[in-house]
Amino acid sequence: MSKFPSKFLSIEELSAETGFPVRTLRTFVAAKKIPFFKIGHRTLRFDFSKVIKALEHFEVEAVK
Repeated sequence: MSKFPSKFLSIEELSAETGFPVRTLRTFVAAKKIPFFKIGHRTLRFDFSKVIKALEHFEVEAVK
């Protein structure tokens, strides 16, 4: 099994998949809250499953 996914998502594709605006995703990248690959000077790519796993750490459980 390969360490790398078969397809990396651009920030625009990740925005469409998650529902987060591109600007919010860029804020998460700057704060290093989500994992990303930096390819070249400005090109970012994302592994969707790793991003979702990272975002799950911010889930707040409802108080019963």
